[in-house]
Amino acid sequence: MELTELIKDYVATELLSRFELDFLEGELWETKQNIAEINTFIKAPKNICEKLDLDEKSCWQLCCAAVLDSSRPLKKGQKRVDDFQKLINKYEIRYI
Repeated sequence: MELTELIKDYVATELLSRFELDFLEGELWETKQNIAEINTFIKAPKNICEKLDLDEKSCWQLCCAAVLDSSRPLKKGQKRVDDFQKLINKYEIRYI
């Protein structure tokens, strides 16, 4: 499985299996655990970002967070996208 392919599948169908969502959850968790060591993220295509209601220059990891927010909302209105964006800003990670 690959993060980008799963996000593309979700954008096309709005469906992912529990196993696929678990995979995305694990990928996002792993990235958050190692974020201090990351310098850059790869931008997702504009059409993917728009479909997920993100800025058109968002990275794949923010797209992953948006898919999870849509499919597995957190309690009390928390958003993975917001939390992850704060980490990106804190560590000044660039997009390529």
